Amino acid sequence: MTTNQGKWYVVWQGTEPGVCDSWAECEARVKGYPGARYKAFKTQEEAVRAFRDGDNPGDVLRAIARGPAVHVNYEAFPEIVHDSIAVDGACSGNPGDMEYRGVDVMTQAELFHQGPFPDATNNVGEFLALVHALAFFDKTGNTHTAIYSDSRTAMAWVRDRKCKTKLARTPRNEYLFAIIARAEAWLASHNPPNRIIKWQTDQWGEIPADFGRK
Repeated sequence: MTTNQGKWYVVWQGTEPGVCDSWAECEARVKGYPGARYKAFKTQEEAVRAFRDGDNPGDVLRAIARGPAVHVNYEAFPEIVHDSIAVDGACSGNPGDMEYRGVDVMTQAELFHQGPFPDATNNVGEFLALVHALAFFDKTGNTHTAIYSDSRTAMAWVRDRKCKTKLARTPRNEYLFAIIARAEAWLASHNPPNRIIKWQTDQWGEIPADFGRK
């Protein structure tokens, strides 16, 4: 990994969650953000592990509690890529309050969780979840972990590098549209190698990142 003589910072809740190699970058992501959560680490390895696992053991327990009611042993499905995460979005209404998250497929531990965003749609959440995962892997130099999504629409938007939503702009979702624009700009300037794979719900059940609100 990259050598850094200073500290590494993890942002769990901010404008762009992830691992930062300077306080200036971390501060830009958390300054003025309601409920910002971040922490400094001595090495990049510690920071990446902390971001993946959460900042304390309670986070992992809460993540599992937010997961499927029944823990599924995905190792029983040899066709599922074990080195993978799954992403999903959920929206109360259309439009409505939206949130998205990513979880480790094998453990179903939550890796990131954003929202709620008002006046949004589920497809936008699915799109942002995919870009969030890709950007994190790019930041940490991970080129091998696969990403599962159950949304063909979001996968197509990422492939086309454009969020083709028909969502109307409102005063309440201006921040969301700023995030969408940043995600599109990131896709336009990067060529992430991580595979995005369609989750086969009919064969494997609900995607591990499912919010369980159906």
